[in-house]
Amino acid sequence: MHNTYMLRSNCPQSPIDQPPARYAPRMTRGQRLDELTQRWRRRHDARLPAERPAADPDREALASRAFPFRTESPASYVEAHGTDMIGFTYDEARYADPDLDAWIVEVGSLLRSRR
Repeated sequence: MHNTYMLRSNCPQSPIDQPPARYAPRMTRGQRLDELTQRWRRRHDARLPAERPAADPDREALASRAFPFRTESPASYVEAHGTDMIGFTYDEARYADPDLDAWIVEVGSLLRSRR
């Protein structure tokens, strides 16, 4: 009798190593991740409020430090870093600094238009 709970070293053909053909994956992990990312983006975009709430002071300070809004245009920033910015959420809030706020809104708009 074959014990399916044996360690891999003792059972090289265990279900852990090779799933049955009837359970073959329909998509790769990368495809699944892409699908889940797209679903998150659609849901996130659908929930964006028409009137953005004010950012809390910590978020505003972080955004001010993290983004080069005084020295770089939104377009060049998105060109350089857009592929790494999968879940951009900074444009959900309104920032007291009008330059920072406009910069972040433009970055969010550019990122959404690139999809």
